[in-house]
Amino acid sequence: MKTFKHTLVTGFALFAMFLGAGNIIFPPTIGALAGDQWLLTLLGFLLTGICLPLLGIIASAKAGDNAADFGKYLGSTNAQVLVFLIIITIGPLLAIPRTGSVTYELAIAPIFPGINSYLAIAGFFTITAFCTLNANKVIDLIGAYLTPILMITLIIIIFLGIIHPIGQPVSTQQSQTFLKGFEGGYQTMDALASIVFSGIIMHTIHHLGYEDLKQKTRLTAIAGVIAGFGLLIVYGGFIYLGASASGQAIQDLSRVELLIQVIDQILGSWGSIGLGIIVALACLTTAVGLTATVAMYFSDRSSKLSYKPMVYIICIFSTILAVNGVDTIINFASPILSILYPVTIIIILLWLVDDWIKHKSIYKGAALGALLVSLSQVVFSAEDNINHVLKSLSWAQVFSPDTPLRVNFDTPLNILNSLPLSGEGFAWVIPAIIGGLLFLTWDLYQEHK
Repeated sequence: MKTFKHTLVTGFALFAMFLGAGNIIFPPTIGALAGDQWLLTLLGFLLTGICLPLLGIIASAKAGDNAADFGKYLGSTNAQVLVFLIIITIGPLLAIPRTGSVTYELAIAPIFPGINSYLAIAGFFTITAFCTLNANKVIDLIGAYLTPILMITLIIIIFLGIIHPIGQPVSTQQSQTFLKGFEGGYQTMDALASIVFSGIIMHTIHHLGYEDLKQKTRLTAIAGVIAGFGLLIVYGGFIYLGASASGQAIQDLSRVELLIQVIDQILGSWGSIGLGIIVALACLTTAVGLTATVAMYFSDRSSKLSYKPMVYIICIFSTILAVNGVDTIINFASPILSILYPVTIIIILLWLVDDWIKHKSIYKGAALGALLVSLSQVVFSAEDNINHVLKSLSWAQVFSPDTPLRVNFDTPLNILNSLPLSGEGFAWVIPAIIGGLLFLTWDLYQEHK
């Protein structure tokens, strides 16, 4: 009974850590674009939005208590670089600013439409800094009571949206709906966060009196299933709600505007205001947790900046980025996540079968293969943006005064698109396998020389 209680509490805690309030802005849009194919989109979203983060928790637990252990078979420097990129991504570059933007667009602007966005977001991060520097029972109480309230509210919205649907999912012309759901799950950033969260969960379980590694891993896995079930209800429900609104004029709506419209039609305007307040508090606890985690990470590695100055720097930097708006942050995040996620997925999968991997260089080869392809795809897909930059550079006009200097990535992009599984968004899979086999072959050759 005691073990069951500990596991249940840990599962709810893990659910709260994964369900950043900003995450609920993605499923409705994904569902609305999928229309009657929303189940296929849901499957893709669940793989990267739920299954992968939970596998990441287990893989990181097997790797060790330190986040850097996750990439230790990549080499010390590579591991540190990977963890740094993950920390900066779920920190002041993307995830923390998004909490401020979501709070403004979903909670503050609907209630106070005339308020200055810069002032509102600066106020949010001022409160974030205060709470992070003065960790006390207030934030603990908000977190403890807020998660059940938020969860109950979301379930009520989903239930009402099912028994009194906004409309029927319409036939859509969208292609690759599974891929769109799969890549949409990247935006939750939960697979990246799981690498950091794993140490927190393992530490908590250890302090509950469980010392055996197998037992801790088993309890972590069960807690993961509990958290995953909660996420399935929320993500699945809101993807359906978005699909039920697919017959309406949604093309020009931002993600936040669509979410507000869906909730307004289910609960009325007061419902969206109430949800906005709860989401604002949820974003605050998420921002505080991430800010504290990132500040501790950087202060531990700096001899000049302690925890307190790092908190101020993170909040100021996050404020500057947050004023650009939710959709801008999401668009900025897409290429970064498209590069980081394939590498992270490969390492997670390898850790799950690590007991059968004798030659650890496979990690390096597989990660390198995935990185080269994902990085190339992002660069080659940015042809228009690169040409726009070249056109604006004065030195480019000196070398090519008559004809603007341009790059053409049609050929390499066609080669990448011809790779197996590229149509499903997994062009990096075969190169990762080949990379791992090449490094394994080299190891075996070195052994038998």
